[in-house]
Amino acid sequence: MRRLLREAYVALAVAEKDIKVYYAKPSTVMFGFLLPVSLFLSYVVGRGVTVDEAIPVLIAQTLLFASSSIGPVTIPMERRVKTFDRFLVAPVSLQAILIGKTLAGLAYGTVASIPPIAVGLAVGMSVRSPLELALGIALSSLTFSCMGVMFASIPTQNPGQVMMPLNFVRIPMLFVSGVFIPVSRLPAWGRALAALSPLTYSMDLVRAGIQGARHFGLLTSTLGLLFYFILFLTVAMRFHLVIQKRE
Repeated sequence: MRRLLREAYVALAVAEKDIKVYYAKPSTVMFGFLLPVSLFLSYVVGRGVTVDEAIPVLIAQTLLFASSSIGPVTIPMERRVKTFDRFLVAPVSLQAILIGKTLAGLAYGTVASIPPIAVGLAVGMSVRSPLELALGIALSSLTFSCMGVMFASIPTQNPGQVMMPLNFVRIPMLFVSGVFIPVSRLPAWGRALAALSPLTYSMDLVRAGIQGARHFGLLTSTLGLLFYFILFLTVAMRFHLVIQKRE
């Protein structure tokens, strides 16, 4: 029990440090805020979409990019200044360090989702199910944060070398996850691809919270995000452990 409490304390300390040091870094702001806003504007400008249709898209994009940007920014930069190496030789576990990184991404994604919601409410957006919206934000931030930490296992000291392969995954996800086109309007092969994307379940919960429209439903979307959270966290810990042993 004492060890568990110590690990939790270490994870929270790592998350707090990342929040203070990295949230305002140019790489974090660019990939966490500017990129999703740019993609959102390219989607809504000239299309005549309603507020209830547009805001879920912005929220889902922000959750994806903001949450998954913390690990790929912090870990390579800490490798460069040897902070990550000092963590590894300290009497703390790799698991606690990675959970701390995940919590930092969770917090960043959650905070980043507040401005789109505030703007939506200010211009008349309705929230049909606050529970589903809150659950979608929390689980999406957690899942995508783990995805970022997993990609940050790439042994490099340059955040750009992590962001490039990560974007090869994140950007295609936008087109197969019901973000721009609802899953129900996709062809059969598109729906099959959508079921394999965690962003699909994120979008389903967020859209259900605001529009009341669901494709998979609360239980399926929740279980889908939990599955990918566990998968990403497990793979992240395994990859980081392998890299640690090689170094």
